[in-house]
Amino acid sequence: MFTELVDTLRCIEEHEESWLVAAADRTEGRHIMTGVLGCPVCHARYEIERGIADFAGAGHMPVALEQPGLEPTDELALKLAAMLDLTDRGGYVILMGRWTRLAGALRSIVPVSVVALNPLPDVEMGEGVSGVRAFVRVPMLAGSAHGVALDSTSVSANDVLLMQSAVGSVKPGGRVVGPVPVPIPPGVAELLRDDEHWVGARESGRPLLQIVRAPG
Repeated sequence: MFTELVDTLRCIEEHEESWLVAAADRTEGRHIMTGVLGCPVCHARYEIERGIADFAGAGHMPVALEQPGLEPTDELALKLAAMLDLTDRGGYVILMGRWTRLAGALRSIVPVSVVALNPLPDVEMGEGVSGVRAFVRVPMLAGSAHGVALDSTSVSANDVLLMQSAVGSVKPGGRVVGPVPVPIPPGVAELLRDDEHWVGARESGRPLLQIVRAPG
């Protein structure tokens, strides 16, 4: 977990929004590879292992399943940078599921910080790439991300909630990208599409529901 992103992380429990405090056991450069995040309000603890902060909790193991159609090529990374409108090195972007394989290649094009949401097992953390495991809510400050690339390997209600929460993390006007099979979420205005992907923009002035717990 990149130390400069810690201030952007938020507790997912049901109380007023709160930042988190990090305690590192092992670091590599400016990345916490092993440690814990703690909430000063409810005292919730979120473990960091191998550079991945676990907000999913016991019993919830989100896994990005291997599916054809997304090879981590330089060409696709360049396309993703263009779709996310990455023209400078400021801020951070969220890559979800299979997109996480492009984290390193994307940073070689534009050195933005990358949050790898539910990353594939072979995605390495560090060098500007931070991992987050989440179930139905992305634990990031609302309206803080430059953009997000959505991915889903199923149509479960929890996937839909997670994608809606990811969109809520994007600043108004920020880019939202997804593969054609994934519907464009509420609060996103479509800009363009091709045979494989669509590109939208987070609408301003339209608050998104903050999801804090799974239904039931």
